[in-house]
Amino acid sequence: MTKPRPYMLGGKETGHYQSAFNKALLIFKELDPEEMAARSGAAYDPRTCLFTLPSFGQNITIQYPRGLVTFTSSELPLLGWRLVVLNYLVRSDGISMDNRLISYRELENGTVFYNAFQRESILTLGQWVQDKSPCILAQAMIRLGAAVTSKDADLAATLLALPRFPITIKIWFPDDELPGSANILFDSSANHYLHTEDIAVLGDYASAFLINEYQVLTGRPCRPITL
Repeated sequence: MTKPRPYMLGGKETGHYQSAFNKALLIFKELDPEEMAARSGAAYDPRTCLFTLPSFGQNITIQYPRGLVTFTSSELPLLGWRLVVLNYLVRSDGISMDNRLISYRELENGTVFYNAFQRESILTLGQWVQDKSPCILAQAMIRLGAAVTSKDADLAATLLALPRFPITIKIWFPDDELPGSANILFDSSANHYLHTEDIAVLGDYASAFLINEYQVLTGRPCRPITL
């Protein structure tokens, strides 16, 4: 695990997310922590009342029943990331992953949000890869905790967004006939662990983190992440 990158850090204020946090916390406090851990794949220590789970190459802790989400360094992750982690613990039902990849539009109500997800995450990443180094991009994937392959794409990576929630990114670099492109896919069990809106947030992070980690490796300025 690397130290959290500056682009991963968020502020204390919850702003317009406050009502969503309040709703998640009400449910979180009422659920048994050991049952949540068993269903989600997170570790739970009853002595410290702390959940610990991996996410995008980082270890994240969640205090029970307070619901405070931090990196193990005590720094705060991005606001949307913190909310999704809480929602993940609350929603997880423990179903086994079947290793069948689906697109965002195949999720529950995915067609409703697909155009926005495609525009913000998939097309942005596909356009960005135009002049990028495959070797450095693979290194950026690895630094985010990904398993990297070249199966069914020029470059593919499976990032562990949450313990039972992998995200697969596939990259095709431009050639003489076609521009660069990308795709972001999920395990078919995805909605057993997160609502479709939360899945869009994690997909956005997967794309944005990959771009920013490449920027870090090449010494270029990172792009602001506002989620």
